[in-house]
Amino acid sequence: MISHFLGLLRVVAASFNMQAKERATNQLFVGTLLILPVIFTILSVSTYIYGGKADFGLYAVIGAGMVGIWNANLWTSGRIVEGERRGGTLSALIAAPTPFPVVLVGKSLSNAVVSLISMAMTFATGLIVFRLPLDIENPFAFIISLLLTLVAMTSLGLVLGSFFVLTRNAGAFIEVANYPIFILSGLMFPLTILPFWLKPLSAALAPMWGNLALGVAAGLVAGNPWLIDLYLIGLSLIYLLIARALFTQVEYRVRRDGSLETF
Repeated sequence: MISHFLGLLRVVAASFNMQAKERATNQLFVGTLLILPVIFTILSVSTYIYGGKADFGLYAVIGAGMVGIWNANLWTSGRIVEGERRGGTLSALIAAPTPFPVVLVGKSLSNAVVSLISMAMTFATGLIVFRLPLDIENPFAFIISLLLTLVAMTSLGLVLGSFFVLTRNAGAFIEVANYPIFILSGLMFPLTILPFWLKPLSAALAPMWGNLALGVAAGLVAGNPWLIDLYLIGLSLIYLLIARALFTQVEYRVRRDGSLETF
C-alpha cells in the first residue's frame, strides 16, 4: 500500500518536473508570466489613479495578479489533455498502468506553482512603477487564500482541459471567454457595477471568489476570509467531480474508436 502510494508520488513529481521544463522553453508561457502581468498592472492601476481613485491601487494590483494566474492556468492546465492528444501520446498515457489523472495532477500542480510568478510581478510593478503602499492586513490569511485560489483555478483548468478535447475548439473558446471571465470575476473593476442578473454567473467562477478572499485578507473588503476559503474548497471539489466526469467521456472515446488523436 505504502509502496503504491510512493510510486504515485514519483509519477506526480516526474510529470511536475517535465511540465516545468516544457513551459520554461515556451515563449508564450514565459510572456504570459512575465510580460502580461506588468501590462495589466500598469493599465489597471493607471485607470484608477487618473480616475481619482488612487486608494484602489492595491485592489488593481491583486486583480492584475489574478488575471496573470488565470491566464497561466487557462493556457496551460486547460490545454494539457489537448497537448497530449496533439503530441500523439494521449492513448499511450491512458493505456499505461499509472492512472492518467495522476499525471494530470502533477502537470497541473506545476502550472499552478509557476503561475505564482504572475502575482509577484504585479506586486513588483506596483511598488516600482507607482510606489504604491502594498500593505496586507492579514498576510497569513492572504497566503492561505492564494494557495486555495490556485487549487480552485487549477481544478477549473482541468474541467476546461477535458472540455476542450471533447469540443476540439479550444482556441476559439479561450479567445471568446477569456475577457468575459475577467469581467464576471471582478478582476479589473468591482462587481458592484455588474447587472444583478450576471452575479449568479460570477458566483460559479473560482477567480471571483479567489479575488474576493484576497481582497478581504488584504483589508480592502469587509468580511471573513476563512468563510470564503471554505467556499473555494467546496468549489474545487465540484470542479474536480465535473473534470472526472468529462475525463471519463474522453477515456471512453479513446477506448471506443481511438479518434481523439485525429484532427
